[in-house]
Amino acid sequence: MEYKFTLGAPEDADGIIELIEKRTAWMDREGIRQWNVTGYKEVYPADYYREEAAAGRLYVLKRGGTLAGALVLLEEDQRWEDERAGEALYVHNFVTALSEPGAGGWMLEQAENLARERGKRLMRLDCAIHNLRLNEYYEKKGYRLCGTCTDGPYVGNKREKTL
Repeated sequence: MEYKFTLGAPEDADGIIELIEKRTAWMDREGIRQWNVTGYKEVYPADYYREEAAAGRLYVLKRGGTLAGALVLLEEDQRWEDERAGEALYVHNFVTALSEPGAGGWMLEQAENLARERGKRLMRLDCAIHNLRLNEYYEKKGYRLCGTCTDGPYVGNKREKTL
């Protein structure tokens, strides 16, 4: 059965929170200090995902009827105020199911395709500065390091890919 990448709906919010909880528990087991130490669920509760869905910015990945991942795609991002901001699409709140290896790469490709369809030349995201595995992953996917950002206790590496 293949994946389906589509706009999310408000009713997807609880499933996304469940994915985040499972991913956070995995981070604890792996010794990764990211969502588990920054109050992620408090900053991004289920209502946040419902609002993003209603605004047409939430995308989900499903296999059959099962939620395999989610992300929010933004047209602008305060962490990236520069002369090329209008050329980019911004990935936020990217999560995948632990049971779906490879889903993240597939979903990222779909988001990049959507950015191209919208006439964007750049795909941008940020990831926790101390999550070495995630930074290496994005580097291998073609996302080059462009600086850092801070948001409360979160410190991230800003990365971009030319499409």
